[in-house]
Amino acid sequence: MSLEQDADDWFTRMRGPGASEARPQFEAWYAVPAHAEAYEERVRSFDTVMFLASTATVRNRNLGAARPWVFQTAFRKYAAATIGLMLAGALVLIVAERGSGSPQLLSRMEVASLEQAPRRISLPDGSTVILDRGSRMQVSFDRSQRRLRLLVGRARFSVAHEIRPFIVEAGAGRIIAHGTLFDVELTQASVRVALLQGAVEVREAGANQGRKRLELAAGQATTIERGSVGEPSKIAAAQSQWPNDMLILDGVEIGAAVAEFNRTTPVPVLYEVQSGRVMKVTGAFRRSDPEAFARQLGATFGLGVEAREDGSFALVNGPRSQ
Repeated sequence: MSLEQDADDWFTRMRGPGASEARPQFEAWYAVPAHAEAYEERVRSFDTVMFLASTATVRNRNLGAARPWVFQTAFRKYAAATIGLMLAGALVLIVAERGSGSPQLLSRMEVASLEQAPRRISLPDGSTVILDRGSRMQVSFDRSQRRLRLLVGRARFSVAHEIRPFIVEAGAGRIIAHGTLFDVELTQASVRVALLQGAVEVREAGANQGRKRLELAAGQATTIERGSVGEPSKIAAAQSQWPNDMLILDGVEIGAAVAEFNRTTPVPVLYEVQSGRVMKVTGAFRRSDPEAFARQLGATFGLGVEAREDGSFALVNGPRSQ
C-alpha cells in the first residue's frame, strides 16, 4: 500500500465507529513525520473539496459533461473519506443556500474540531483558521463580505488581504479585519479577542454609532462582558501559544499552569494537591504528552502522580507515583 493510500485508510478509520480502539495504532503511525504530512494533506484536501461543493458554481455543475476519468479519480480519492465522515457524525456540515432568499450567497459551511487539536482549515479566499479542540464555527461568504461565526471554543484567524471585509461574530462580539492575525475565544460569560498582527476593530454585535468600538493594536487583547467592550490589555505569552504543540511557561502558578495545559491536551492532568506553598512552573512542555507534563511537575515539586483508569493523570500530595 502506498503512503497516500495508507493516509486515506487512516483518514477513514479515524472517522468511523472503531476510532477509539484504533487510536493507539494510529498515533504510532502518525508519529512518523512523513506519515503525519500525508495525513494532514488528506485533511486539507477534504476540507477544500467539501467547501467547494457548497459553492454556486459546483452546485449548478453538469456532471454529465465531465470527463469520466476526472470524476472517477475524484470519487475514488474522496469516497472513503466521505463514508468515514458520515460514520463519525457531523465533522463538517455543508449547508447549501438556494433560492431567491440569498441570491448573492456563494457558499456556507460549518466546521468543527472534534478530535486532535488544533485543526487547520483553509478558506477559498486564501485565509486560514485554526480551531481548538471541541470548537465549532460557521463560514458564510458572499460577493460583498466574508462572515464567520464562532459557535463554541477558540479559533485563530489568519486573514488574506482583499476588498471584502472579514467579519467574525462570537457571542455578543463582532471583530472586523482586512488582513491580520488574531484569536477569538468564546466562553459562557465573555468573548476574548487577542490581536497578534495587524489591526482589528472590536465592537458589540449590532453596535450603533453611539456604542463603544475599540481598535486593537498588535500585542493587545480585550474582553467583551455583559455587552460591553473592555479596555485593551497586554497579551500574555502563554495565551498566544495554544496552536503549537509546545507550551512554554515562565513563572506561572501551578494551578493556572495545569489549567492552561488542559485546554488543548487530549488527556487531562488533574491537580488535587492541598498545599499553602507557592509553586510556580517554568519550562517547555509538549501538549501531546500529558504524562510527561504531570511527572515533570511531580518531580520538580515533590508531588505524587497517579494514573487513573480513565487515562488521566492526577497530581496529589506526597511523593508517590503509580
